Amino acid sequence: RDGGAGKGANPPREMKTAALLALSGAAVASAFSPTGAAFGLQQAGRASPACSLTGLQMAKTYDEKEEIVNNVRDRLGSATLIFSTKLEGINMPEINSLRNSLPEGTNAVVIKNRLLKRAVRGSPWIQVNEMATQSNLWMIIDEDLQGSIKAFKAWGKETKKGDINGGIMEGVVYDTKGIDALGSLPSKDELYAKIAGGIAAVPTQLARLSKEAGGQKMARGVKLAVSPDA
Repeated sequence: RDGGAGKGANPPREMKTAALLALSGAAVASAFSPTGAAFGLQQAGRASPACSLTGLQMAKTYDEKEEIVNNVRDRLGSATLIFSTKLEGINMPEINSLRNSLPEGTNAVVIKNRLLKRAVRGSPWIQVNEMATQSNLWMIIDEDLQGSIKAFKAWGKETKKGDINGGIMEGVVYDTKGIDALGSLPSKDELYAKIAGGIAAVPTQLARLSKEAGGQKMARGVKLAVSPDA
């Protein structure tokens, strides 16, 4: 019998081998692709999520790179402090864990140095160029310096990673000790509470002083009435 011509005949061995090789090659390519699931990134064709501040900044096209630069530039517009830590040895689950622990108004961002330098060009953050010399994880903080640095250091203690390289605030470059010192400053809410407490205490202090002054005047008046020549 001619089995190759009958119904339900198996495909030639050469075709099976070619198909397996093709599937194997596709799997390998997907695993090592910068946008593959193995890297925890969005697939190609989803430009907005891939270029957001929550994804690794590994865009390929010019438009994607421009979107990243514009996003980071806008984000820095409201920032008070930025600092960095060495990215080497930190994996994606650890980055996500850090992001989930940060207070509102703080971001952990990974961006290539050349794109970051474009984002800070002509801005108060130009000193970033001095620090963008290796692959970094950047912390961008709006207001809660104390809470953000505390959360970062707690994450670093848990992962045994995250030594602070240095940072920038109001055009001043700070080293590791400087960033630690900034983390000990009171938050805006704490400052407001202290100011409010001080204002609330003013009427009480004025009333006490007025009472004391009134009492002294009354005592003086009594003394004069009793001893006019005093």
